[in-house]
Amino acid sequence: MRLPEIPRRRRWLPILALVLTAARLPAEVFDFASPTNLTGTIYQPGSQRQKVLFTFQRTARREGGTVRVVRKYFLPDGATAAVENITYQSGQLADYRMQDFQAGISARIAVTNHLPPAASPAMAISFVHGPIPPPAGWQKMPPDTLIDDNLYAFLLAHWEALQRGEPVKFRFVALEPGKTINFRFVKTGEAVAAGRPVVILKMEPTNFIIAQFVDPLVFTVEKAPPHRVLSYTGGTTPRVKKGGKWKYLNAETVFDWN
Repeated sequence: MRLPEIPRRRRWLPILALVLTAARLPAEVFDFASPTNLTGTIYQPGSQRQKVLFTFQRTARREGGTVRVVRKYFLPDGATAAVENITYQSGQLADYRMQDFQAGISARIAVTNHLPPAASPAMAISFVHGPIPPPAGWQKMPPDTLIDDNLYAFLLAHWEALQRGEPVKFRFVALEPGKTINFRFVKTGEAVAAGRPVVILKMEPTNFIIAQFVDPLVFTVEKAPPHRVLSYTGGTTPRVKKGGKWKYLNAETVFDWN
C-alpha cells in the first residue's frame, strides 16, 4: 500500500481565527449572523500576550436566508493583511473566498448540493499564488466538513459528547492541497481563566503519520453557556515572512467578547 505524501509541518493548517459552520448543520442550531461584530488579537506565541502580530475583526449581516461574513486581519499599523468572505445560504456554507495581500495568495471554496448523479453535496477547492483562484473540479463533500468559521458551531452541536470525554471526528478543508483531512476534537482538561471555569479542547489529525507533522490546535472554551471560545493556539490565516518565504503562522488568538 502506498502511503500518503507527508505534508510539511503546519503546511495547511490556517485556522484563521475562529467562528465556522458544519457542512450539514441545521440552520436553527446556529445563527451565523450573530454576533454582528467580533474582534480579537493575534499574539506572538510565547510572548505572554505582549507582542501583537495582527488584529482580527469578523462582521456579519443577514439578507433574508443569506448571511454574509467578512473576516479581516490587520497589521499593527492598521494595514489589511488578509481578508475572508464567507456566504451561508439557509444555514449552510455556500461560498468561501480568501486573499492574503502580503503573501500574494488567494483561495476559494465553492459548494453545491447537486453533484450528479445523486444530487449530493460537493465542493470545489481552489488555491493560487495570485489574485484569482482558477476553476477547480468538484469533489464529494463528506458530512461534517468544516472550515475555520464553522468550528464553533460544530463544537456547540457536540458539546455534551465532548464533556463526556468522547472524541468527535470531522473533516477540515486544507486549502493549499485542495482536499479535506480527518481531524478530531478531544477534551484534555478543565481550568480557570480570567476568573471563569473553562474547558480545554485539542484539535488533532486522526492519521498517525500526518499527526507527526501537524501541530494540534488548543482551544480554551467557557464551561458555562454559551460556551464561547475565549482563545486558541495554532495556525491562523495571514502568513509571516521567514527566510524570504511566506509561511503559515502558529500564534495565540484571543477574542474580545463584549
